[in-house]
Amino acid sequence: MNKPTTIALFSKNKRILLWCVLITSFASAQEIPVNCDWTVYTFPSGKKASEGCLVNGKPEGTWTSYFTNGNIKSVGARMNFLLHGEWVFFDSTETKVRTVEYVANQKSGWERVYFSNGTIKEEIQFKEDKKSGWTNLYDESGQKRKSIPYRADLEDGKGREFALDGRVISLLDYQKGYLRGIEKINRYDEKNAKTGTWMEWSDSGILLEQGVWKGGKRNGLFRFYDQWGQLDRVEKYLDGEVISDAEETVEIDVRTTVHENGTVASRATYENEKRVGTYSEYDNEGTIIAGALYDAGVMIGKGITNSQGKRVGSWKQFYTSGELKSEGGYQNGQREGLWKFYAESGELVQEGKYKEGAYHGNWKWYYLNGSIHRDESYRNGKASGLFREWDFNGKLIVQGTYDFGLKQGPWVMDVNDHKEEGNYLDDERDGDWVHVHPNGQKQFEGSYESGVPIGKHIYKDTQGSMVRVERYDLGERDGKWMFYGPNQTLIQTLDYKRGKLFRIDGQRLKDSASRKTEPSGD
Repeated sequence: MNKPTTIALFSKNKRILLWCVLITSFASAQEIPVNCDWTVYTFPSGKKASEGCLVNGKPEGTWTSYFTNGNIKSVGARMNFLLHGEWVFFDSTETKVRTVEYVANQKSGWERVYFSNGTIKEEIQFKEDKKSGWTNLYDESGQKRKSIPYRADLEDGKGREFALDGRVISLLDYQKGYLRGIEKINRYDEKNAKTGTWMEWSDSGILLEQGVWKGGKRNGLFRFYDQWGQLDRVEKYLDGEVISDAEETVEIDVRTTVHENGTVASRATYENEKRVGTYSEYDNEGTIIAGALYDAGVMIGKGITNSQGKRVGSWKQFYTSGELKSEGGYQNGQREGLWKFYAESGELVQEGKYKEGAYHGNWKWYYLNGSIHRDESYRNGKASGLFREWDFNGKLIVQGTYDFGLKQGPWVMDVNDHKEEGNYLDDERDGDWVHVHPNGQKQFEGSYESGVPIGKHIYKDTQGSMVRVERYDLGERDGKWMFYGPNQTLIQTLDYKRGKLFRIDGQRLKDSASRKTEPSGD
């Protein structure tokens, strides 16, 4: 039987140390543990300091702690008495300042620090209580400004610095906790023209182009890479024009070894004495039997590239740190069959099958702690079938069905501060929809027809009090809109006819210039 207990937090002779660290999934999302002894600790003033379950005298389930002003200080969960899941910390005004993901009492996943406006200021990736992976720094507008790689709590690897428009403007070379070098790239001159070294990457981070610009025009050697990061060609430019047959474009050194019978045994390309591009090994009959892909002397892929330049058979791809990035098979240059993808810290983060280079069949995504993140199915590259998504703590937050890439039928979505339920028809909302606050109160109810709002749409606050009522006719505002203040007080009415506002608070508008500003929707 669960029974409440109240304990003074401080006494003359001892202090009870609470584990006051907490989570985004508040107590309403947690099940009350079996044999819960619900306990409330208080400050000397009698105000609540913290509360949660004790099982055999140890904290279990969700715990919440408070400031002396009554605002939440932190909230989070324990599993088997150990810190578990994402914990959330607040300042005395109840503004979120930090979140930390735990697994079995150790930081594992992301720790995030927030600006007062709610945007992320810093996010740090952890594995077993040590920084491992990326630390990203942001400005108050939400733009990423710097990414730093970590291994075993030390900066190690190639970091990046970003401009306000998202450009990488510096490459940072970290080695075992020390910044060894900074290479400035992707800069503009005083006339806003490209100048100096520029490098461009694909969305997946593969280098596509590298060269020097002057006055907004290509000048010098440019290296172009294919979609796999393999050197495709080298071209020389002068004032933006290609120089044909430039000697520098053939500077790549091709080196071969031979078998006793004179056939090629291996072929590799070098640049500045570092292996680059495709490397191939052959048997004594000229058949490729092994291969790899290199970037500046570092192997970033292992597998066979055939004579037509297409990848075939089993392949492994690696981070520049040497850690396994992905593994799977190719057929005629396209991914085929089962593929697995890993975080740089070694955890499996994604797996599924390809068919002729497109997603096909079941795909799964994972959090760094191994728990499932998403489970969905594809048919020839288009989402088809059941889609499910869970949060870090295992709570199902999205569920619905796709048909050839379009949402169809019933969907349920936990979106930030509320849950949405309704039907889709060809990726458009169709029929009745309901939104619910975390405490179970309805936040919204209304209907749609092929994505167009129809009829009455009602919005309520967390206490069930009316906030506003909207009316639509085939997507156009039509009828009386009503806005409410505290204690259900009607503060304004707007009358629409076929999308046009013609009356405010019962007073007909003489012309459009006399219309008042409508209150905000939320």
